[in-house]
Amino acid sequence: MQKPAEPAPDRSRYWLYAGIALLVIAVAYSGILLVRARAKSSADSASVDAAVAANATQVKFVPEEDAAVGESLGSADAPVVVREFADFQCPACGAFEPTLEKMRKDYVDTGMVRFVFFDYPLDIHKNAMLAAQVARCAGSQGHYWPMHDLLYAHQQDWAELPDPLAKFQSYAQEAGVDAGALLLCIRTGTTHDVIMRSQGYGDALGINATPSYGVNGTGYAGIMPYDDLRKLIEQQYTLASKPAPNGKH
Repeated sequence: MQKPAEPAPDRSRYWLYAGIALLVIAVAYSGILLVRARAKSSADSASVDAAVAANATQVKFVPEEDAAVGESLGSADAPVVVREFADFQCPACGAFEPTLEKMRKDYVDTGMVRFVFFDYPLDIHKNAMLAAQVARCAGSQGHYWPMHDLLYAHQQDWAELPDPLAKFQSYAQEAGVDAGALLLCIRTGTTHDVIMRSQGYGDALGINATPSYGVNGTGYAGIMPYDDLRKLIEQQYTLASKPAPNGKH
């Protein structure tokens, strides 16, 4: 008598268990990758912070000079002050300008930071002094920052010209400046003295390169990535926001 055929084994459970096992392995592997990524990110962040700290120096800024020889933008009560010593013709200053423009938008416009610009025209840049005069003369008409921004935005157009005056005058209308008054201010040297005083202030602080800048009392030189500058501002803002002993600020 022929035995009845045995039923085929149910393999669905095997596939189910295999699928669960693969899922567990995948989740575990993803977790390992995530931990490694976080560790690398932390290490990279620490490395950036160490590099920034290594470039830092303590600078005794004189707040009264901000108004006397600097050009300020932002709230006078801002807890963080970013000060820059720069040269309008300096290529590194021009390269750093987009970072500062973003900083102005994110922090100056929101009241967290006051930005102060100091002229530090280098002798190696033949058009730097004239550019500084143009910006200051525009400032005498209440349009310093539009001209400041235009000079940096078009730096490559005028930096190596034998005589950039005509080019500077062409920026007047866009900056909202009276071109005739601008030219008179330049020719009479009205702003030359304050530019020289600004440069002298930088010398007294030990400035010897552009761009040089400070975040509150800590100074730096050279181009800095925006994320590093943001961290420095946030750190100083946090410190400034902490109440002093006995509840005093």
